[in-house]
Formats: sequence, C-alpha cells, structure tokens
Amino acid sequence: MYEVLDELGVRADLLAPQQLSELDELGYCRFDNFLAPAQISAALGAIEPLAPGTGTLRLTDLLETGPVFDPLWLRPNLLAAVRHLLGPEFRISAMTYRAGRPEHGGQVRPGDAADRVGPVRWRVCTAIVALVDFTPENGATRVVPGSHLDYGFVPPPAHEDHPDQALLVGQAGTAWLVNSHLWHSNTVNRSSSARHAVFTGFGRRCGTSGFDPRPADAAIERLGSAAYLLM
Repeated sequence: MYEVLDELGVRADLLAPQQLSELDELGYCRFDNFLAPAQISAALGAIEPLAPGTGTLRLTDLLETGPVFDPLWLRPNLLAAVRHLLGPEFRISAMTYRAGRPEHGGQVRPGDAADRVGPVRWRVCTAIVALVDFTPENGATRVVPGSHLDYGFVPPPAHEDHPDQALLVGQAGTAWLVNSHLWHSNTVNRSSSARHAVFTGFGRRCGTSGFDPRPADAAIERLGSAAYLLM
C-alpha cells in the first residue's frame, strides 16, 4: 500500500507536529477549514432528498453516492493521519451521515474497538466532518482525551459527564480524526436545529469489517485505481 498512498500524495510532512502529538497523546486531532463552504453546501444538498424522517437521521453507503462526498475522505492530509495511527495497510470501511435532531442523541458508547491494542497497533479510527457548526448545545461528540492509553479507564455511567471529557466543537467544515479506541459518545442536541455530520471509518486490513470489499463499478471508475485499492 506504500505505492498507493504515494500516488495519492500522502506524506508524513503534511501533518503539523502538534497534530502528530495529539494523535498519540490525546487520541484525536483536528483539521480546520477541511471543507470549503461550497463543498459543505454540495454535501448537504445531496443529503437532503435522501434523509426524511424524525429522530437521529442516518444514511449509509455514501461512498457509492457520487463525487460530492469524495473530498470528505480522499484527502492526503487526512490519509496521512490515518496512516500514522493504523500503519500503511488500511482501508476505508464505511461512510455514514448522521444528523442528531433537537432533543435526540446522547447515546453512550465505549470506544468502537473494545480491546486496547496499544500504540502502532491501533485497528480502527474515524473521521468526523462537521457540516454545520458543532457547538456545546447541538450534540457535539464528546471524548475523554488519553483514554485510549488508559487500560484502567472507567467510563461514566449512563449520560453523566466525565471530569476529563472534551467536546469536539468547531465551525462547519472542521474535521477530526478520532482513534476509535478512545472513549467517546454523542451528546444530546439541546438546540433548535439538526446537527449534520459525516463519519468515515478506517480499519487495518488485518481486521474484519463485514463490509463488501468491492465498491460499485461506477465508484471505481470515478475514483481511479489508487483510491479503489483503499476501498
């Protein structure tokens, strides 16, 4: 996979030293201005006709939807951060959209990977891209920095706060890469508007995924051979 990542322009020097230390020590890093306003509008416009209903809206298989979602994952700096966590042998496992409506959210969940395998051997991570401003009121994701390294970490019960938790807040277009072994959960949306976000999962190829490893022919043709090999 080294050649694939090289072809996609993935280099270690695309990440700032602070981002590297945050990935290692905190378990996540941030990308400001990850999406331009036009890209945000295009993504929301593509999602709107697909997402009727109430409660927390969820769409899967965005990888197959079309080029509008490609900039949310096919980015050299993001892929460099994924490689830093997982090593070069990784693949994208799924891209989903979630919108927590007012008074919904707050699901309690441990890290996506229950076992703590240790640095350089992490198995999964998730990119979170904010399509609207993430605020303390509208259900931003909460994390406990460093919990991926704490083998004795005890998560808070039910919906209670953890004294060391941090909220992932930022303007629309901000992205975070989160080590999925880090403890994290949603918070309740206390605002009057839905919180729109896209989540892209990455996993080491040695793991199991449960997803069809071959995307649709149209996606292969659109993305090219290097990006296809990451799928």
